[in-house]
Amino acid sequence: MTWELAASTLGAPYDSMDELARTFNATGVKRIEVAVGDEMKFTMASTDDELKAMRDELAEKAGVTIFAVDSRVQVCNTAREEDELVESLEHCLHMASVLGANYVRVFPTAPLEPSWDPDRLPGMVLPQGMNLAGVSKRGAEIIARALPTADRLGVQPLIETHDSHTNGERNAIIHYYLDKIAPDNQVGSIWDLAHPWRVGEAPATTFEYLKPYLVGGRGVVQIKDCAFPGDQTPVLQGTGRVPLAECCRLLKDGGYTGPLSLEWERRWYPQVEPLEEALVAARKAIEALPAESQL
Repeated sequence: MTWELAASTLGAPYDSMDELARTFNATGVKRIEVAVGDEMKFTMASTDDELKAMRDELAEKAGVTIFAVDSRVQVCNTAREEDELVESLEHCLHMASVLGANYVRVFPTAPLEPSWDPDRLPGMVLPQGMNLAGVSKRGAEIIARALPTADRLGVQPLIETHDSHTNGERNAIIHYYLDKIAPDNQVGSIWDLAHPWRVGEAPATTFEYLKPYLVGGRGVVQIKDCAFPGDQTPVLQGTGRVPLAECCRLLKDGGYTGPLSLEWERRWYPQVEPLEEALVAARKAIEALPAESQL
C-alpha cells in the first residue's frame, strides 16, 4: 500500500478554482490543505458563504476534501498582542469548521536574529527576561486559550516545525507547556520533513519528539525537497537530499497512517515548476520508496 499524496494550495496561490480542479484531477489528489493569506483566494476576510462556495466547487469539480487550513497565526510572536493572536486562531478554527477541515496550521515565529543561516538553528531576539522556554510557554498559553473553541468545533491546531521552532526538540517544548496547562488537549504537530533536517536534527530524533503529536490522527506530515540544507528553494521531490525514505520508514514503524502532503512553496518561490509537475514528481518519489518505507 502506498502513502496517500495530499497537497497545499500554496503551490498554486493565484490559480482559479477551475485551474486547481484541473490540477487535482490530473494528479489524483483528493485531500488538500488550503493556504490563507490576504493575497490568495482563501482570506481572513472570506465570509462563510464564500468559504462554502469554494469548498463545494472544489468538491464538485475535483472530488477533493479540505483537511487543513494553513493559517499564518504566529503563536510565539512577541510583537503581537496575545488577545489578537487568540482571536486570529479562533477565527481560523471557525474557517476550518466551515470548510470541513480537521486542522489549523499555526507557526511559532518568535522573533529571529536579523542574520541567520538556513542550515543552523536560528537565534532569537526576545524581550528582556524571556528565553526559549518562556516564549514557548507563551505560545502554549495562547493555544490553550483557543482550545474551548477548538474542542467545540472539532478542529485542532497543529504546530509546525518552522522558523524559531524549526526542529522537533523545540516544537516539543511548546507541547510540553501545553500538556501542563491542558493535560487532555489534542493539539498536534506538523512535521515538515525538510526543516528539522536542514538544521541538523536527525529524522529519528525529530520523530522521537513528535510521535505523540503525529500518530493516531493527531498530526500531519508535509513533504518537500531541497538541493542542500543551506538552500530552501524547493526542488522536485526525489531530486534533492531530504531523506524521504528514512522518514517514511520511521513513520510506518511508528504508526503514522495519515497523508504525505506536498507543501510546494510556489507562493514564495515563483520561479519553480507548476504545482501539477511537482505533484507528479512527488507521486513518483512516493511510489519508488522501498517496501520498508511504504505504508
